Amino acid sequence: MFEKIHSLSIQLSSYQPLDKTFSLQLESLRGLSAITVLFSHAFQAFIAPQDVTFYSIVRLFGQAAVMMFFVLSGFLIGHSIQKNLLQNHTFSIRRYARQRFRRILPPFIFALFWMLLLYVLAPYFFATESHDFQLLPALMMRTAYDFSWVEVLGSVFFINEFLTPTLYANAPLWSLSYEVWFYLLAGLMAMWQSTFVRIGFVITLLILTVLNLQFLVYFGVWLLAFAFSFDQVRSRLDVHALKITQWIFAIFALCIAIYDAFQFFVIDQVKTYQANLFTMFNACIGVAFAIFLLQLFQKQHNFKPIWVSSARFSYTLYVTHFPILLFAMGVFPQSYLRSIWTSMLAVILSMLICIAFAWTMAKFLEPKQPLRPK
Repeated sequence: MFEKIHSLSIQLSSYQPLDKTFSLQLESLRGLSAITVLFSHAFQAFIAPQDVTFYSIVRLFGQAAVMMFFVLSGFLIGHSIQKNLLQNHTFSIRRYARQRFRRILPPFIFALFWMLLLYVLAPYFFATESHDFQLLPALMMRTAYDFSWVEVLGSVFFINEFLTPTLYANAPLWSLSYEVWFYLLAGLMAMWQSTFVRIGFVITLLILTVLNLQFLVYFGVWLLAFAFSFDQVRSRLDVHALKITQWIFAIFALCIAIYDAFQFFVIDQVKTYQANLFTMFNACIGVAFAIFLLQLFQKQHNFKPIWVSSARFSYTLYVTHFPILLFAMGVFPQSYLRSIWTSMLAVILSMLICIAFAWTMAKFLEPKQPLRPK
């Protein structure tokens, strides 16, 4: 497939721009995915310490939403590379890098400074008058608003999850480092004709895999969606076989979800929540999502876009919401909430605050058309 990617400068007569309906569907899916992640974390922050009835399924919904991000990313980066080749008659690495940096860095840098600001303010507003949360005999998303400078440096150089832990005070950044390396590998694939580039691709992928085997699994899902963006790949696919494959992976994901709940409620008896099944679940749900996205593109399914404008602040929401939720946990501990109803109210209010904040800041941080490749 890599050789075909490089030869696209000649073969792009089959290139299909994204039509308006499909673009709106993608924007809707991206926005809804970000809001799902937000809800999952808000649930863990305010409801799970009091009631864990739906804890397992809500966490998996959050995981599935992240995989939707990966699938959307893979498909759109493949489409963007094709457009790059078409417009420049060869792959412009400078343009590709500029677009990726413009997309990633402004919200990411802002999110780091925002996290640090809330850290400084925490002791002045937290009920404990420190960075610690009021501990209760229940599951908690975090025990303190804290981080290490090693984690910060790891995030800055996108080596968290490979050489350093992800920021304790901004957990969603684990997937951002994956995304950056996906982009790098995709750029190398677009220049596959060079022997030097091929060696660089293999070495980079090998190092990343040795450091974190999970990365290879998720890159496989991302690469599947990437491949679906090419007409040369789509033309060789069997529609019936794809539907069967989609159902198989969806059923596997459901079985893993059921066992995950069994492990949490029966084996661990609600004392801890292990994440050892997340990789398998995410891989299965990611493949099913990738096929669903292809079906949307080929109009085999119809999805009515919902809240399309949410895509315009989805990335900012994703990288800024976690510190806000932690800050809210410190200011309004569980002893203040007292009941499940006030906890549900806290979920709603915290989500509204996060969305309003991201909507405001995204006007300055995100491109105006986040999902339409340039």
